[in-house]
Amino acid sequence: MSLTVLTLRTQDGEHRISCPLLSSLALGSAPECEIALDGVGILPKHCVLYRTGEKTFQIIATAAVAHFTVNGVTAGELEVDVPFKFGIADEVIDVDLVSEEDEKPSQDAEVMEAATGGETNDSAAGARATRRDYLLQPTSLKPRGGGRVAEVIVQTPPEPAAVPEPKQKLEAPAAAEPKQDEEESSPLLLTGLLVCGVMIAAIIYWQQHLDQVSSSPVVEVKPVVPVTTVPSNLSPEATIRACEDLLRAGAPMLAAHLLMPLAEEGHVWAMHQLALALRASGEFGEEVVFLLQQAVEGGSREALRDFVGVIDDADNPARYAESAFKQLQLAAKLGEASAWMPLGERHEHGNGTVPDIKLALVAYEKAKTLGDSRAEAKLSAKQAAMDRAVAFIRSWNEVSVATLLDHVAAGQGKFFMLDHAPMDALLRLEEQMRVRWPLRRISVAAGAKAEVENFDRIQVSQPFQFEVQRGERIARGKGVLACSVQRDEAGKWRITDADDTIELTELLPAKEQFVSASSLRELRPAFTREEQLEEARLEIVREMRGIEETQDFKAALTALMNAVYEFPQETFWRPFADTLCDHMARQLFADGKWLDVAWAEPVHQLAERGSVSAMLLEGHLLAAGYGFTRDEKRSTALYQQAFETGKRRDARFYYAEALFQGRGVPQDIPKAGALVLSFMSRSKHPLEAYLAAHLLWRKAEIDPSLWQQVYDTLSRVADKHPPAKNLAGMVLLNHGQTTKERKTGFAAIKAAAEAGVVEAMKTLASCYQDGIGCEKDFLIATTWKQKAAVTPPLRKRHYTEFEE
Repeated sequence: MSLTVLTLRTQDGEHRISCPLLSSLALGSAPECEIALDGVGILPKHCVLYRTGEKTFQIIATAAVAHFTVNGVTAGELEVDVPFKFGIADEVIDVDLVSEEDEKPSQDAEVMEAATGGETNDSAAGARATRRDYLLQPTSLKPRGGGRVAEVIVQTPPEPAAVPEPKQKLEAPAAAEPKQDEEESSPLLLTGLLVCGVMIAAIIYWQQHLDQVSSSPVVEVKPVVPVTTVPSNLSPEATIRACEDLLRAGAPMLAAHLLMPLAEEGHVWAMHQLALALRASGEFGEEVVFLLQQAVEGGSREALRDFVGVIDDADNPARYAESAFKQLQLAAKLGEASAWMPLGERHEHGNGTVPDIKLALVAYEKAKTLGDSRAEAKLSAKQAAMDRAVAFIRSWNEVSVATLLDHVAAGQGKFFMLDHAPMDALLRLEEQMRVRWPLRRISVAAGAKAEVENFDRIQVSQPFQFEVQRGERIARGKGVLACSVQRDEAGKWRITDADDTIELTELLPAKEQFVSASSLRELRPAFTREEQLEEARLEIVREMRGIEETQDFKAALTALMNAVYEFPQETFWRPFADTLCDHMARQLFADGKWLDVAWAEPVHQLAERGSVSAMLLEGHLLAAGYGFTRDEKRSTALYQQAFETGKRRDARFYYAEALFQGRGVPQDIPKAGALVLSFMSRSKHPLEAYLAAHLLWRKAEIDPSLWQQVYDTLSRVADKHPPAKNLAGMVLLNHGQTTKERKTGFAAIKAAAEAGVVEAMKTLASCYQDGIGCEKDFLIATTWKQKAAVTPPLRKRHYTEFEE
């Protein structure tokens, strides 16, 4: 007995629908579906039930988000025997097959009968009913737990006539159609036959995935031997066009199974489409490349672009193999524009072939000519490197050297005559050229070349023309800048090494007034001795500019030493040496340290050659042990030499102070007094007045009439020098004649203590403890004692820090 009726049992009751062998039923929320359901998560066309055997159904989801269960197993594609439980949208439907004879009258049939008014159509009863004839009328299902409601929308047919078993050929359903409709339905019939053939062919695809659910004990999976018959009246072209539609609809495997026989017969178009179907179906397979190559070699120009696409596909395991390289060559030879870009990449990186940057450039140029934007971006590196060289040459006209930082990466290669030079050396080199030739007119010329080592490092050769002038001297010529331009981590192009060669075409007023050179930076005027002296002087001035702010004395020391060695008989450099050494001494006194031990030797050389400030600075370094081994005796000797050489006040002061303190020599107060008192007792320089007051103090202890002179000497500088204020306060406190003077002295000592003078803090503590010049206060006295114990002494001030 043939089972041709599908039963659906829910809580609402039982519903039936015709389902002959090899038929299909669409299930979803759309009204046109054979099984229409209403519920949350149900798609318009959710899935399709294919009846593939006597009791076997193939259930296929139409989309990845179309979820359902069969006997509790969740899957997107299953084959199962009836009866089974079908779950969707929190609803479970019992599905089974029965024969037409077992079908019983139901309430649905009564509904149908009422809808048709009890009329019957004898002619219709005698004909074979279609699937839509078996649809029941809409029947509502009761709500289930959780508040979700599902609805089955089916139709009840009139009493169906006996339907013979369908044949195994796809043409069988057409034989049952009434003859009077045959002419009108022939196009629909052809389409229906093709769809049925596709559905049956899909079984082969689904069979490949049955292993995913074969482990389930509930769903019984059986192998299916599909019967696929393509209508004989369809041409190969029509079949391939239909398969293209299937590919666009997202059914690549169905299309693949229809295309395979045609491809095996050697149909080029079918090979092309079969390769696309296989690629779209999942993982990459070498058969995709093989089919496309066969199509290309068979003369299919349409397959060329897809051929290149799969060769350069990231999923292609042979993407960078020699075979892929040869396939790209084939595609390029056949005129495929898209092959040139990947072919250039293979040449550049040596994938499947020997690396050859020249062949890569040829390929990129062809790709650019054919409109490939990737090649244009690749080749833009070459132009960017050339633009950087042009910008570098044009910067030679600028007054400032600051823009050099935009063009070069220092320390990486050779720049003109400097090898691996730091940026400050490059800046000085550029500055020297600007000083040497104040007027410059330099422009780029035609004929630039670029040789690509790789697309991050390019060798550029850029011709230029120049005219440089200094006074009456004018030099004209042409040259070539050869440089390496490299892309840095930030993606900017920088010159990493550079050199130039020049050819002089005109020298005015005479060739003898120039020093011949092969590089623009070596070209210089042939100075007279006076001009050479002036040039050296200007260089020293230039290097000393701004040293107080930078505290970098190396360049100025170098310029001074160059002048000393070049002009040993000249003394024009000494004022500059004295100024520089005074700056360095102030830095030493201010920081309490020597910044660079290498500076000590140039200072010694300058002192040897008669610079008074260099002698004094070397004496300070020897006294402190910076840059030299500490030697107070030699330090005092240098102070004496400086004083005797230049008779300068600062040298007199440092020599007298060393004698007074006995640093490196026995203390000699009379000699110190002779140096100081006749010159410094009326001085307004704080250091001179402070030293003179100490010497007068010694005399006043013997002759009290001198205390007034001691106070007058200190009072002139007390506001500039806190130690002098402290000493003046002690004179008034100890030798004042009135209470007012003693209070004034106490106030001066307190002000000095608050300014950080440790000796004043100690004196102030004693005053509060003993009530000298103030009321006794042991707490304040203790506070000042503690503060004196933790306060470092004031730093020594350099002589040149004060102005009278």
